Amino acid sequence: MILKRIYILFLLFFIPFFDKAQNGNMVFNDTILHTISVEIDLPDWFQTLENDFQLNFDQPDVYPEVYRKCKVTFDGIVLNDCGFREKGNASNSLTNFGKKKPFKIAFDEFLNQNLDGLDKINLNNFTNDPSLMHDVIAFKLFRDAGLVASRTSYAKLYVNGEYIGLYVIIENVDKNFLRLQYGGGANNDGNLYKTDRGASVFLNWLGPESTGYKDQGLKLNTNEAADDWTKLIQFIDLINNYYGADFKQRLESNFDVHAYLKILAIEKCIRSWDSYWGGGNNFYLYEHPDGMIRWIPWDMNETFQDIKIISGTSLLTSYLVPTNKFDDRPLLKRIFEIDEYKQEYLNYCCQLIQSNFKLEHLGQYVVDRHELIDEAYKQDPYRYNSYTSFETSLTEDNLDEVSITHNGYVLRINYPGIFPFIQSQREWVVKQMEGWEQSCVIEDNTIYDLFVYPNPANLEINISNTQSGFEFAQFILYDFTGKVCQQTEFEVMDGAYNTLYLDGIPSGIYLLIKRSADGKLGRAKVVVR
Repeated sequence: MILKRIYILFLLFFIPFFDKAQNGNMVFNDTILHTISVEIDLPDWFQTLENDFQLNFDQPDVYPEVYRKCKVTFDGIVLNDCGFREKGNASNSLTNFGKKKPFKIAFDEFLNQNLDGLDKINLNNFTNDPSLMHDVIAFKLFRDAGLVASRTSYAKLYVNGEYIGLYVIIENVDKNFLRLQYGGGANNDGNLYKTDRGASVFLNWLGPESTGYKDQGLKLNTNEAADDWTKLIQFIDLINNYYGADFKQRLESNFDVHAYLKILAIEKCIRSWDSYWGGGNNFYLYEHPDGMIRWIPWDMNETFQDIKIISGTSLLTSYLVPTNKFDDRPLLKRIFEIDEYKQEYLNYCCQLIQSNFKLEHLGQYVVDRHELIDEAYKQDPYRYNSYTSFETSLTEDNLDEVSITHNGYVLRINYPGIFPFIQSQREWVVKQMEGWEQSCVIEDNTIYDLFVYPNPANLEINISNTQSGFEFAQFILYDFTGKVCQQTEFEVMDGAYNTLYLDGIPSGIYLLIKRSADGKLGRAKVVVR
C-alpha cells in the first residue's frame, strides 16, 4: 500500500513536470554548440540518400520521400530507430558541398518517440550565407516581434563517425510546432499548408477546386486524409474576387493581417527575396480552428544579400512598399489598396529600425554566436564558403562569392557585412519613408570626434567610449603620409574607455580612426612624444 501511494505521488508530481519540460528548449538552447551523431547501417549511406532524394525530386508522385533507419545521439541522448533523409532545393543542388547536404531527422518515423518534445528537426547547411547567421538573425527578429516563427541552434553533425560539418538546426513547422505555439487540444488541429520545393504560389484565383492550387505547389501538411481545402479557397476567392465595401472587415475576420504586416516589414528590412513578395515561396498558412488564417515565415537563408541577375529581371525591388509586385501578388495588392494598412505597415517598419533591427539589440547576440561556432566551422571538411569569408562576414563585404546557373538565369550574389548591412538598411527605410511623406528618425553620427587622453601621449592613449549601446569596432593609426602604423582587430567596446598601446610608434603627429562595424567613424589627432 505504501509503495502504491508513492507511485501515485510520482505520477501526480513528477510526470507533469517531465511533460512540461518537453518543449524543445534543450534542443534550441542556442548558447551552446550541440553535437549530433547519426549511425546508419548502409554500405554507402551518402549515395543511398542521394539516390532517394533524386528519385523523389524527379518523380515525386512515383517516389515519395524516404527516411532511412538510423540511431541518433543528440548531446549524449540516444534514440534508436529514427529516420534520416536529404531535403532542400537549391541548397541540395550545389555540388560544392560534397556530403554536406541539408538533412531532416524524424525521431518518430519508425517508433512513437520524440526528442525534447520534438518529432522532427531540420539541419540546414548555410547555402549562400558566409556569415552562417542569416536564418538565425531572421527568425530571432520574427520571434522578438512577438510573431510565430521557428527557433534555431547550431550543431556539429557526425555520420558513422565522420564529421560532416557545422549545421543550423531549424525548428520544424508541424503539429508539434502548432501545439507549442497555439496550445494543444483543438488549437493545433487545423489545416497547415506549405509551399512545395521550388514552387511559386501567389495565392491567385485558380478556381473553386483544390487541384489547381496543388498543381501550383501548395501542399496540405496536416489532415491529409480529409483533404478539405474549403476555408483556404474561400480566402483566396476573397482576396482575388471580392470588392464589396466591407472587404476590410471580411479580410480581418479571415486572416491575421496585422501579424502579416509585421512579417513583411521584417522581410523587407532583411531583403528576404525568396519569399511571397519575391519568388512566391517559403511560407506556411495555418487555418487556426478559431477561423483565422495565420501566416508563418519559413526558410530565411536567402536574406542579407545583394542579388544581381545577369540575364532576366531583378529579383529585388528597391521600394519599401513592393508596388511592382501588385499585379501578380493579390494579397499584397489588396492590403496596400487600404491606406490604413499601408500606414500600419510603415509604422511597423519605423518601429523595427528604432528597436529590434539595430546593433544595440542584435550586436552582442550575433558576436556571441559567431564566436560559438568559429572553431567548428574552421574544421568543417565540406564547408561551402571559405573560413576567411566567415571570419570577416560581420564587418566586410564578400563580393561575388557564389555564381549559380539555374533555369537560364545567372545569379551573382554579393554578401554585405552583417553589421554595416543592418545600418544601411535602417537608413534606407528612413529614405523610403520620406518618399511616403513619413518621418522616421534614427541616430546618425557617421563621423564624430573622439576624446583621447593623454594627448600628447607616450606609451599609451585612452580613447573614451561615449557611444551608447553596442559597438563592435577597431582602431587604425595613420601617420602623416597615410601609412597604417597600427591596426587592431574588431572587438566589442564595452567599457568607459579603450587603451591603445603605442610601443614602437615614433614621435610625430597621427590620425586615429575608430571604425565601427555599422560604418560610423570616430577620429582624433594624436601627438606622440
